[in-house]
Amino acid sequence: MIQILPSHVFGILVFFWVAVITFLWIRHEYKKKPLDWTTTKEQLYSCSKCHYSFLAKDDRGNITRCPRCNEMCFLKKKKFF
Repeated sequence: MIQILPSHVFGILVFFWVAVITFLWIRHEYKKKPLDWTTTKEQLYSCSKCHYSFLAKDDRGNITRCPRCNEMCFLKKKKFF
């Protein structure tokens, strides 16, 4: 019978877990999709009911629904004095 030292078993287990964690990290980075959000102030909506601020992806109009409470939110126009 082949004898395996406890230090070799520990080394094999450490190598195995490092390989698994590396594989999962690479897979996570590969599957991560970049978001096409732009962070301009013109697309920042603020809900008047729940005070939730969010970016709207659809910028065709100045109205959208709050993702938290489903309330109608309007894009406030800037006032220039």
